[in-house]
Amino acid sequence: MNLASDHYIPLHAADLARRLGDEPSVTIFERERFQRLCQLLQATIHHEYHSRLTKLKEDYAPFDPDDDGRGCSRLSDAERAARCDEMFADFDDLLMRANYRRLSREEIEAAIRSPSNTGLRLRFNLDLFERLEVYVRGSCELPRPKAPVALRWSWLVKGSKPLPSTIAGYRRMALIFRLRERSLLTDPLDTRAIVLKLFKDIPQEDVETLLPGASVTIGMVEQAQIIVPTLSGIGLTLFKLLKGAALITFAGIYGLLAFLGLVSGTVGYGIRSFYSYLRTREKHQLCLTRHLYFQNLDNNSGVIYHLLAEAEEQDFREAILAWWLLWRGGMSDATAEQIDAAAEHWLASRCGIRADFEIGDALEKLERLQIAEQSSGRWRAVSIEQALAALDRAWDQQFNYQQQSPTPRHRSPARDLAHG
Repeated sequence: MNLASDHYIPLHAADLARRLGDEPSVTIFERERFQRLCQLLQATIHHEYHSRLTKLKEDYAPFDPDDDGRGCSRLSDAERAARCDEMFADFDDLLMRANYRRLSREEIEAAIRSPSNTGLRLRFNLDLFERLEVYVRGSCELPRPKAPVALRWSWLVKGSKPLPSTIAGYRRMALIFRLRERSLLTDPLDTRAIVLKLFKDIPQEDVETLLPGASVTIGMVEQAQIIVPTLSGIGLTLFKLLKGAALITFAGIYGLLAFLGLVSGTVGYGIRSFYSYLRTREKHQLCLTRHLYFQNLDNNSGVIYHLLAEAEEQDFREAILAWWLLWRGGMSDATAEQIDAAAEHWLASRCGIRADFEIGDALEKLERLQIAEQSSGRWRAVSIEQALAALDRAWDQQFNYQQQSPTPRHRSPARDLAHG
């Protein structure tokens, strides 16, 4: 299976900083200062994301189904609708920064129509949702679950080859939705709530297994496994009933008892069939519950914290790799396209990672922080001493409160890192 490249760089920030610092082009004397620059850049980005976290928490508070706060003011319908739109927009921006991709309505509907790889048969209606957005990141190959009975029978009947041992999947899938109306299938979710979900290692065709409102149905083969033995048992019982009815006249009380026993047997077959149906449904429901339990990473406000951390690290990875390429990666005075290609080549050759590097965001951040500059479309990094000083100034500007009395300015953590 040929998997497409993703914008996401699956490396921990510390691992990437260490690999860049250990490159032969970085001298042993520069290595320590480079690590200080990494720490300072990470601290600056972290503070920028802290303000983003504050806004997201404030926007989500009126819609969080798990919120236990009591100080929230009641919103009018118009205010709630406006805040809801703002929350969806903020969440979309956060997912884009974490390099997720939003699935189109057509992609969601196609995934729902396709057979589930878990062997579950689900009936699902998208009209349950007032608004639903699905985001994915990281194409991958996943082991195919054990084939259900229906599929194994289809191989024998059609004479087709067994399905491949792997299936296409997503490393991460994030959901945000709001229900249009409550139902037995969506209880206890409220229509006023906005629900956030984060999952891992999800087959591309199993989106519906992650959403509320799906009802489990039983396939034709499993229905036959319940119905055929039942019908044969009832048929045999009816034959005995007819046979026994002829003997009632001659057998008196004993014949009547035998006849009642045959009737009880018929009722017993019906009850056994009903409970067999219930057990089959429970088996499918357990399979669905296990699927959700082991693939779930976070819910509601926890999703915001999780994704903010991912977006923050992703911003750092892109920025530090772009700066290093300009500094010691041989890309000084290169164009954005050349730096982009060099970043993708370095990730592939040094880390074995296929990534579609987003150079635009990285260069914008470097220029804003004044640690890289461009002239006529060509970029170069400032010296590491200038970069440390620029990041120190950027940190100081995060706290621009001017005191009334001329007291000495306190040293910031960033200044300590910059000056060792």
